[in-house]
Amino acid sequence: MVGVFWAAFSVEVAHSVFPSMFNMTDSLSTRVARALCAEDPRLALDAVLRVLSEAGVERMNDPVGSPGDSAARVVHELSHLGRQMFLISPSSEASPSLAWGEVEPLIRAAFMRAVEYEDSQRIRERMEMLAQASFEGLMIHDNGLIVDANERLSEITGYPLSEVLGTNTLLSLCVAPDDLPGVRKRIAERYEGAYVISAVRKDGTPFRAEFQSKQGRLGDRPVRVAAVRDVTEREATLTLLREGEMRLRDLAEQAFDFTIISRDGVIVEAAGGVHAVFGVGVEELRGKTVVDLVAPDSRALTDQVISEQRPGRYESAIVSASGEVVPVEIVGVASTLDGVPVRVAGGRDLRESRRKEAEQRRNQLRTERGQRLESLGVLAGGIAHDFNNLLVGVLGNAELLLRRLQDSDSRQLAVAIRTAGERAAALTKQMLAYAGQRDLMPREPVDLGELWRELTTLLDASLSKKAHLDIETEAKCIALGDRANLMQVFMNLLTNASDALEGRPGRIAVRTRHVAHPGKDWEHALGTSVRPGEWIQIEVSDDGVGMDEATAARVFEPFFSTKVTGHGLGLAACLGIVASHGGAIRVESQVGRGSCFSVLLPATSQPVAAVSPSPATTGPASGRILVVDDEPLVRNLARRALERRGYLVEEAADGASALERLHRPGVDLMLVDMTMPDMDGAEVVRRVRRAGYPVAIVLSSGYVDVATERGLDLSQFQGFLTKPYKLEALIESVRSALQRGS
Repeated sequence: MVGVFWAAFSVEVAHSVFPSMFNMTDSLSTRVARALCAEDPRLALDAVLRVLSEAGVERMNDPVGSPGDSAARVVHELSHLGRQMFLISPSSEASPSLAWGEVEPLIRAAFMRAVEYEDSQRIRERMEMLAQASFEGLMIHDNGLIVDANERLSEITGYPLSEVLGTNTLLSLCVAPDDLPGVRKRIAERYEGAYVISAVRKDGTPFRAEFQSKQGRLGDRPVRVAAVRDVTEREATLTLLREGEMRLRDLAEQAFDFTIISRDGVIVEAAGGVHAVFGVGVEELRGKTVVDLVAPDSRALTDQVISEQRPGRYESAIVSASGEVVPVEIVGVASTLDGVPVRVAGGRDLRESRRKEAEQRRNQLRTERGQRLESLGVLAGGIAHDFNNLLVGVLGNAELLLRRLQDSDSRQLAVAIRTAGERAAALTKQMLAYAGQRDLMPREPVDLGELWRELTTLLDASLSKKAHLDIETEAKCIALGDRANLMQVFMNLLTNASDALEGRPGRIAVRTRHVAHPGKDWEHALGTSVRPGEWIQIEVSDDGVGMDEATAARVFEPFFSTKVTGHGLGLAACLGIVASHGGAIRVESQVGRGSCFSVLLPATSQPVAAVSPSPATTGPASGRILVVDDEPLVRNLARRALERRGYLVEEAADGASALERLHRPGVDLMLVDMTMPDMDGAEVVRRVRRAGYPVAIVLSSGYVDVATERGLDLSQFQGFLTKPYKLEALIESVRSALQRGS
């Protein structure tokens, strides 16, 4: 196109400037004009230069050093679009026939034409190279009408350019039907930017295409330039990445209580039980800095972990919206969210685990404490058993001695012996109470309200005169138990409350009531495990000096006392008695604010039986008694006491000897020791009953353990006598058992 234009232009110039040139067949102008008629401007310029060379005109790229200063030579400079060419011709004096002035316009036109042609060729080649080398399909369209496109677009869509140039069918052919309305809407709104659609190639293969659109102009015509890229693999990778992100989120939500996703320490997303830990919802967390939500003591570590992008586990603490410090365990990893690097932190709320750990430590301490108390109880029970056998002889013989002595001084000595023995027996009884000693006879209903009223009358003189005693008891608070032992428990609790006032004015409150569902505080009480049921709860509280935690933890240990004159068996005995009654006991105390001892006892609906007076035992008795005991001192005392009452008495040193004696008739009652080396009293009772001997049995012991008690049937014996016993108690037990067995 450009070559034709310049050829026509050159001919017109030749006709107007040199009208006689075309009549001169050999003139330089004619030959130059003919050379310009070539269609390729570069070839035309080469032809012109050949014609000029024949006329003595030479081309030089660099005029430096040329003979341009010679009178015979002239340098001509041609310049256009940054390109230069130098021609050296003879001077007009040297070559009058050259007529340079006539051919110079033609030469310049040829040079300019060639330079412009080469520039346009370079631009065209560069554009073609860019279009062919592009990884994107390029097209120029006017409302869908394809004006121009590159080969890459044809490779992507599968449609040859010859089928789409000048048509408006490409979009409707390639864009998926669901996405076509959106594409047309963006074209109508002249949207500029990137978006992804679903597309279809000519062979029906689907692919994902990214459009990058921009508004432009082609001359005065507004057009749109669109770059099309096949992003199928990228979209598949992003889909896999998003699926991986979702799996990671699902896994985090299952494995952790909450999940925090942050970018540069700022929360961008959260999931799981966020509200339970932070006290706010996910929306309130977005945009907040992680470190600002952490407790001050944990901020340095958290900031370091985030700044270093350190993966792994660490412990921290969160300050909730309510101000509660929540211990948490954090596991952080690097991940992505929508393809952007983020940090995913899964958190576990440690409050429950810390509570369980504390509970486990308390249970462990309780177990260790129970084991220690149990060991002490076994020790106390063993010592008390042997000691009681000795006290039977001491007290019994002192009593027999008193019945014989007439001299006043001698009787005082015997009374002193008996008094010391009774004090020793009382101390031993407390040791046995701590060890869980109980009477093997059936328990009787005891009205605890009546017991409190009786006790306050008895203790009126011993309680502090400055203490205000307030007793509140619900009706029919009845428990099955031993009246004397329960009175000992209440007496100890009241005495301790009075002593806690230390002579200052104060208040002692006693509350007795029915309870069906004891609180959680009873989970850590000593004694029987507490469960919902029918219970009677007794509380004895004071506003005295109170105890610290360490002291309160030891108050039920034997031989531990805060009193100068105490021996430390009072509360230990209370624990043993309560435990033997199937109950539990606990204490709450604060220094300077007093203490509260609470007791739970199983309730019963049985009515309290009326107390009938025991018949007199002064008259003579009859019957044959077999005393079975491994301790000679005890056998000798029992025999002498029973014989003085009128009974016939035989002795057996062990269970086997006793069973052998029963082969011969004549024994009416057996007085059997519970603890003997070869065969204990429980086994003797079982063998006697299996053999069918019709003999009454009274068991006697200073200590009965739980295992022995569980192995006994209460219907198989008629009485139980606790060591050390008085002679009157021995005689009464024998008399009562003979009456039951008759």
